[in-house]
Amino acid sequence: MTHLKNLPVENIIHRTGGSPFSLHRTVVDAGESNALYLHCHPEAEFFYLKKGDVVFRVEQQSYHLHSGDAIFLPPNLIHKADRCGDLSAACEYYALVFSTHLLTDCTPVDRFGFFMPLQGNRMNCLCPLYAKEPQNARLLTSLSAVFEHLQQPPETFCLALTGTLFICWQELYNLYLSGTVKASSDRESSELQKSLDYMMAHYNEALSLSDLAKNAGFSEGYYCHSFKRFTGCSPFEYLIRVRIVKSCELLTQTDKKITEIASLCGFNNVSYFNRTFHRVMGTTPSAYRKSMRTKR
Repeated sequence: MTHLKNLPVENIIHRTGGSPFSLHRTVVDAGESNALYLHCHPEAEFFYLKKGDVVFRVEQQSYHLHSGDAIFLPPNLIHKADRCGDLSAACEYYALVFSTHLLTDCTPVDRFGFFMPLQGNRMNCLCPLYAKEPQNARLLTSLSAVFEHLQQPPETFCLALTGTLFICWQELYNLYLSGTVKASSDRESSELQKSLDYMMAHYNEALSLSDLAKNAGFSEGYYCHSFKRFTGCSPFEYLIRVRIVKSCELLTQTDKKITEIASLCGFNNVSYFNRTFHRVMGTTPSAYRKSMRTKR
């Protein structure tokens, strides 16, 4: 199995030719337990399991996927997959990783509500798609058809893929996502997105709720309510996720001590950092560093 660069936040842009998407096929050798290393990326993703069984972990959530199952991941969620069951045969999966602009740039402004689940890194818009559930049949059939283009030159299928992705998204929205979001005004969405960007830029600072609300131009109460509706979590839950992702970068890219990394990522107490890291990542910072370095 060939691993991409072992960074939790990938420093690559997923593109095929000049289009804002990429298609991947991965075969995991018999006997190998890790299927997909722990990472995240700013694009959304459809993961489709062709052969084998895996436990697909997205932050604190775990999903047991069998052959023919899939999962949709909104942008910027930490995820990985480990094989389970019989490891004597190879495991095979496909992934479509795509920029949200692939859909929104082709859509009239008055239809943007369909794509609210792609904003804000929403955990509640994470969707496992099990083949045993009849309502998923059309979506899974459309999704599997996408990967038939893998061996073709990009210019021969880009338009068809975009069209199929719209079909997949309509199905996903109708089945699972229509009730997860409420429409926000253009101004509110813009200000909340700026708030997410602000957290990314200032995650290592001692940010207060007052600071965050003021930056967004909202009262504290309205900010908390709107932020949770937009992202599916509270402002500080989101901030902690950002800090943990940044700590993963430092753990894999540097030899800095864990106490220093905790401080650089906005944690003023290393014990609290260790507990929080374990809760989000399912392992300790030192164990995570060791496991990632063995994959290099």
